[in-house]
Amino acid sequence: MGTLCFCCAQIQFLLKLTRPIPKHVVKRSAVDLAYKIHGRRPTDGIPVIVLHGLLGSKRNWDTMSKNISHGLNRSVVAVDIRNHGDSPHVNSHTYAELAEDVVKLLGKLSVSKADLIGHSMGGRTAMVLALSEPSKISHLVVVDISPVSTAGILNDFFPKLIDVMKSCNIESQPDEAAAKNVAKEKIYASGIVPPNAPIHFILMNIGTRANKVAWKCNLDVLKHHFTDIASFPSEMAGKTFDGPTLFVGGRNSNYIPPDDITGIKGFFPKADLVYVQGVGHNPHAEDPNAFFNIVTNFLSK
Repeated sequence: MGTLCFCCAQIQFLLKLTRPIPKHVVKRSAVDLAYKIHGRRPTDGIPVIVLHGLLGSKRNWDTMSKNISHGLNRSVVAVDIRNHGDSPHVNSHTYAELAEDVVKLLGKLSVSKADLIGHSMGGRTAMVLALSEPSKISHLVVVDISPVSTAGILNDFFPKLIDVMKSCNIESQPDEAAAKNVAKEKIYASGIVPPNAPIHFILMNIGTRANKVAWKCNLDVLKHHFTDIASFPSEMAGKTFDGPTLFVGGRNSNYIPPDDITGIKGFFPKADLVYVQGVGHNPHAEDPNAFFNIVTNFLSK
């Protein structure tokens, strides 16, 4: 086998030097999110995009989405975030990817600008999207989550809950009703929630995937990426979104301490922080009337 001459070898060496260095070793790709449109077509004015929290789905926001659409006479698009509901199950779950998924959805809907409402994990997704693509966002509503603090329950409760959910073995049950009964008994028996505490939001994750009863959330991937979910991405440091921004916290929740407003304004200079009295981490579900009035007044401005 012959050897390269000096000139050929030198040319190949120079070509290697001039090749662009890839920015990422792993190429990320956005997924096609499942969604439900309430009211008008998304292209009629500026739509409202609703992003649920961890272990939630667009179904959790069904009534509120309808009410906001009717109250504002606007399109409301409720989304299943990747690895949840009817959206694809994939092997990665970072906020950069979640935001890219929503950008892809906006393109699919032919929407150039939208208002965002995001709860908990969905709130951080909305924040990352607004900071990364500010020209695409008109108003931003973040529900009971902070870019500054991380509440202890986020680190303690959800990983334990995911482990209990994985242990329920609902795939062996004949139908969804039987699977929900098994999961209900297992969750209460674990002590992860108080006896008779409402857990319907957890049981709503039981459905049919690939023609069998299963959890509709990707528990393995969510557990693996929990550190990513439980923290605000460090690469957002130094970025700002200068549009109208509202943080809505539950007064009985510790997800947005009042002192966080200084750090919040570092990302969102026009941010206001309000609390719904007498509620915890889910103000939209625990006091829907108060939440509706706060959010629709803000989005009407």
